Amino acid sequence: MAPNSADNHVKMQSENKTEAADGSLGAIPKQSKPASPPSSPQKSENNSSTNATPNKSKKRRRTRSRNPSLSPSPGRGFVVPGFTSGEGQNAKMTVAELMDASKGITNMALAHEIAVDKDFQLTKLEPANPMETTIKEIMQRAFWDVLSEELESDPPVYKQAMQLFREVKALLISVLLPQHGKLKEKIEETLDLDLIQQQIDAGTLEFEKYAGYILGVMGMLCAPVRDEKIAELKSTSQIVPLFKGILDTLELMKIDMANFTIQQARPLIVSKSVEYEKKKFQEFLDTVDDGLISTREWLVRHAPTQEEIDDPKYKKLLGARVLNEAFVEILEWDDYYHLPETLTMDAKRIVSLRDQVERTSVSTATILVSFSLINQFVVPQDSQKLKEKLKQNIDILLQDFFEDSDLLKLLPNVGLQVVKDVNDYLATKSRPALTKEISDALCQQIEGLEDPNQRIRDIVQKRIIEFNKQIISGGFKQGMQVPPGLTLCQQDLAAIAGQFVRLVNYNKQVFGEHYDQIIQNHCLYRPPPSPNTTAISPAVKA
Repeated sequence: MAPNSADNHVKMQSENKTEAADGSLGAIPKQSKPASPPSSPQKSENNSSTNATPNKSKKRRRTRSRNPSLSPSPGRGFVVPGFTSGEGQNAKMTVAELMDASKGITNMALAHEIAVDKDFQLTKLEPANPMETTIKEIMQRAFWDVLSEELESDPPVYKQAMQLFREVKALLISVLLPQHGKLKEKIEETLDLDLIQQQIDAGTLEFEKYAGYILGVMGMLCAPVRDEKIAELKSTSQIVPLFKGILDTLELMKIDMANFTIQQARPLIVSKSVEYEKKKFQEFLDTVDDGLISTREWLVRHAPTQEEIDDPKYKKLLGARVLNEAFVEILEWDDYYHLPETLTMDAKRIVSLRDQVERTSVSTATILVSFSLINQFVVPQDSQKLKEKLKQNIDILLQDFFEDSDLLKLLPNVGLQVVKDVNDYLATKSRPALTKEISDALCQQIEGLEDPNQRIRDIVQKRIIEFNKQIISGGFKQGMQVPPGLTLCQQDLAAIAGQFVRLVNYNKQVFGEHYDQIIQNHCLYRPPPSPNTTAISPAVKA
């Protein structure tokens, strides 16, 4: 697969010969890749970041993301770096300044989501907390109770009914498309509120007649998934449940129509979104003194050494390597750092990718650790099927894994589940269950995976990261191959790679110019020698 083909399926050929029969990782083979300078954590003095950095020799235990930079909303923590007062000191923005800075960001975020997420859909907005839910339910129940009481009174009162007709008419018109001009005129004519009021005054209002017309229009406009609900409403005779169902269904149809419109317009949005985001981001940069502080620090962390900069054979490759290594970092993003401003729109997507990488690493490591102990009890032909069964249950138990401390509670249950699954398998083969000693040893090793530096977990995660790095670097010339030991998580690997490639390729298109400038000026720049410096001759050195 070409590195810039985000929507292609990830076709991978497993290298079973490099994976040991017991499910172990085996030796790490040398992978063919384009000539590039070796990665190095060391930086030249002129490229080093001024901020203190966490120790990279060992992974820190990951905690749940609470970094304010991970909020893409301009109203709730959108990163506004570099905004300073006249004296050059950091200052808070006024409301007017913040509104100017975030103008257009909301539309930019929506266009970005549509372009990057091919399955993007709008969903119904739910209350933010239980109190809001309760208040909403009480208000809605009060409305329908009042309507019911008014209609049952003698003579009937239609104050709430008029409000109901007004809302239904507005919702019905809202689901129309621009080409529905004649239908809109018909709705305006049929649901004429003045005419309805006259019928109320004359005592000739027929709810059923209007309900039938409304359901007929809804039946023409709704998606096939709503047909069953429409048919159910047509058989409803009571006024209040009928119109309550009509309002609820119209709300869903409104979202259906919006998603349909988005899908129809998506090719156009994607074709225009890159230039649109460039323009909007530049408008944001124009409102602040330095809007790329975190982006610059992010790239400088991956700057090459001075020795590599001086080597002419690496000159053309260093810039691409810096950028690719920086992107790979987001798969293991450490909340110690602020998220780069250029990745703010993808904050939730980055956290989700990181969580997928972590869960896949722990899940795969659990199976490898387990088979290192139980392989002798398993019939070779049954090995793959048992691994798949273990993975299915392990993945379910790890759904609540968001930080390493979660594993302290989850892994004991994972260990017990693995023991149970293995014993169930042995029972089908009329073999004795695992002894207490082996069961305890198995659980103990699985619980040890809580440490992110545990050898097997660390190796698995490094191979996942390296696999994704090879993809965005164009390192697979003969088709992608699953790294040794990772055939168990092939589907997870494909899902991670697909999302990661789409994110990286799109981000490069939008912000590539900013990255090139930062890399050239802050990562690869070598200051010229001072004019006062005099070269020392070899004779003097001697």
